[in-house]
Formats: sequence, structure tokens, C-alpha cells
Amino acid sequence: MRVLFITKSHDFMAPLGASILSSVALNRDHETYLCDMNIQNPLERIEELKPSIIAYSSLSGEAKYYLKLNESIKKKYPDILTIMGGPHTTFFTDVINSSTLDAICVGEGEGAFGDILDCVSTESPLVGISNIITKKEEEAHFTLRNLVEDLDSLPFPDYGLFYDNIPVMGKAPLKPITVGRGCPYKCTYCFNTRWRELYSSHGKIIRRHSVDYVIEGIKRIRRRWPLSCIKFQDDVFTYRSDDWLVEFSRKYKKEIALPFFILTRYDLLTEDMVKLLREAGCQTISMSIEAGNPDTRLNLLHRKMSDEEIVGASLLCNKYGISTFTNAMLALPESKVGDDIKSIDLAIKAKTTWTEMPIFYPYPGTELGEYAVSKGLYTPEYNQMHSSSQNSSPLSCFSKKEKNIQSNMGVLGPIAIAFPRTRNLILNYLVHLPYNKVFVFTFWAIKNYILRRKIYTTRTTLIESIRLYIRSLKQELFKHQKEE
Repeated sequence: MRVLFITKSHDFMAPLGASILSSVALNRDHETYLCDMNIQNPLERIEELKPSIIAYSSLSGEAKYYLKLNESIKKKYPDILTIMGGPHTTFFTDVINSSTLDAICVGEGEGAFGDILDCVSTESPLVGISNIITKKEEEAHFTLRNLVEDLDSLPFPDYGLFYDNIPVMGKAPLKPITVGRGCPYKCTYCFNTRWRELYSSHGKIIRRHSVDYVIEGIKRIRRRWPLSCIKFQDDVFTYRSDDWLVEFSRKYKKEIALPFFILTRYDLLTEDMVKLLREAGCQTISMSIEAGNPDTRLNLLHRKMSDEEIVGASLLCNKYGISTFTNAMLALPESKVGDDIKSIDLAIKAKTTWTEMPIFYPYPGTELGEYAVSKGLYTPEYNQMHSSSQNSSPLSCFSKKEKNIQSNMGVLGPIAIAFPRTRNLILNYLVHLPYNKVFVFTFWAIKNYILRRKIYTTRTTLIESIRLYIRSLKQELFKHQKEE
């Protein structure tokens, strides 16, 4: 049986979900294929392959592409089963009623997708499959299976699904790896709180692969594709200096020895942790400020960390020669421009190497998104939501002038943080000018310079570097323009 995964890639990073689902299918002796909407015509690809199943995995901002495409697919190929999983369907289950999808997956999908494959291959009805909602089955009958607690029992992702079919991904020297699943924190802009509620009686939320599984996964990538830097994408790579981190530090240094990037939190970082990470080869630690206003950070975002912890952890990284990467959200509900300036000033005080400043978007399934809706600041129109969080704010509490300043801060704020001497020029003058592509291009050029030199150490040929720069420029321009 043939399974076609359809994606619309806006990044160099291969998504983990579809890669694992492809392995699930391959392990059942099915064939899997990929269609990137940026490269191929999906309808032509379907005509060529004649798949039995078409699968999408989607965030909320990008779901509109797949839903629109699915309408055309079902008109021409009504017998092909189409299914979508990912955060959008998990937290906005009504999409099954408002779209032409045959089924959606809620939560983790490996077991459910295996059951789907078995049913379609034997022409059995899709009835009573846990984690799956179909048009023929009321949501009231929905059941949820337990979480996969032993992550090592899962197959290694089918990295080739993306790296062999999207050349720029396969040739990129930076590649993502995930070591675990789950997050215990209650940040209101994130869906993890709803995720924990969903799975409250269905197994252990925080899980982690063994060090040996992680090392083997990296080796599998390095044997087939270029690799000179690794980005560990877990929300929190490690919570403490535990036995796992000690073992990882030792084995990674001995068997992999490539620079890597991790994410954690300012209030978790200790000197012992930094020493172990530095010894293993960690080049960059990402920790998010999100809001420079302490009251906003605590009461609106539920991030319990002080300015002192933020500055102290960042300077600790600097002490050991580790670069720092942070995020600070702009345009939080009912915030003022002065609050965004506080975020910039705090990042400057922390001597942050590079900063991203995305616009807040009220995603479904998040406490802060629901707050924005309840306050009348946003009317849920997820098919109109931009797929990039670096576009204009969708909230009604900001004037056109304020949204212009926010957009300018998104591209000029990181420059002010990287080069503090430009702070007054940028915040007192440039952010008030009309938003324009010159600002975006300047941001892109400086961002790429810092990322390549300080955040991710990568090695590429001159030709490949040019290709990567061209693609990254196209991506950057897309993020800051209106979508069709």
C-alpha cells in the first residue's frame, strides 16, 4: 500500500512526526512518499503514485494550505483516505466537521497510524480506533490510548523521507534531533498545559530516550547526509545534572564530537550543568525571556523566573564560552510598546548573543489564546492565521501605528540587542518609520552572519552556502509578507 505525506516546508528542519509515521508504515511493508507543495504539484504527484492514504501533520498557522488542497483532492480522488494530525487537530477537533478530511488524529499518533494502516490495507472500517476521530464517528465516542512511555520502543525516524526528497534539507549541515517528550511547565502561550490535561490519566508525561538511542540516531544521519552541527529541539533538553546528562556528555564527546544547540530555562541552569554541556561540545544554549516586564512574565505568562535569574544564567554561559539564544514575544495581549522595550533592554543586560522576537499569536488549545478570545481581542479565524509568528499581530487591541512598531521591533530589536550601541537609534527613531523590506533584509543579513558564526557552527561548500542563503532569504521575506 502506498502512503503519501504532503508538506509545505518553510524551514530547513525536517519534522519529526511524519518521519516516525513513515517508519511505522515501512515496518508494516508499506511504501511511503513525500510531496513538498513548494516543489511539486500535489495533484500530479497523486496521479503518478495513486496512494491509498494521504497524510498531513500541521500546526495551526499552516493548516489552511492542507485543508484547501484536500478539497481539490477529495473532488478528484474521493476514495483516497485523507488524515491530518499534529497540534492543530489535537486542540481544534472541530476541523473534522468544517473540512473535507476523512479523519483526524488527536495526540500522539504512532499507534493510531498503525491501526489506520491495518484497517485500510484490509478494507476494514475505521471504527473505534483510539486517538482517531472520523466523519462517521461522533467525537463523544472518542477514546485516547496511553502515551508511549518507553520511547526507545519506537522505530528510528525515517529521515530519508525528507532528506532524500527535499535536497536543501538533506544537504543542510544543521539537522534536528529530539531526545524526549513532554514539558511540566504551565506557560500560557504554549499548548503543554492542555496536553497534560488531555493525558492526565494516560501515562507518564515526561519521557526521554536512552543516551544510546540518541547517539545511534545521530550516527544514522551522519552515515548518509552532511552533518556538522546538531539542534536538539526538546523544549527542555535536561532539567538537572543527572546521570543521563553525565552519560550523554561522556558518550557524545567520544562518539559524535560535533557542536550542538539545546533549549532549557534560565531558572534550571546551574554551573554543573553548563560544565557538562560545554565538555560534551555544546555551542549554544537557548532560554526564553518572553517578556521583559516581570509582572507580565509571572502573571500573564506564568513563567516564574526573575530578572536576576535571567541575567545570571546568561552570563554563566558567557563565562564558559557558550553562546546564548533567546526569544521575547512582542504584542502580548493588552501590552504596551514600553513592555516590548523592556524585553530588549533585559536581553541587552543579559548580553544575549542572538534574539528572536516573534509576534504573539492566539493559537487554539493555549490558555493565552483563549484569554484573547474571551476578552474580545481575537475572533478565531485559524484559516486566516499567518503560518509565521513573525508577521503582524492579529489582535484588535493594537492600533495600526502600534502594529507597525511591533513589526519593526521584530526585525530591528534583535539588532539592537546584538549591537547595544544601536539601541537608541533603533528604539527612538527607526521603529517609528514605515515597515519596509530594507529592515527585513538587514535583519536577515545580520541574523545569518551571527547564526553561522556563533549559534550554529556549520561547514558547507561555497555552492551549498549560496543555495542555503538564497533559501533562507526567501523564507525570511515570506515570514514578513501577507500570505495569498
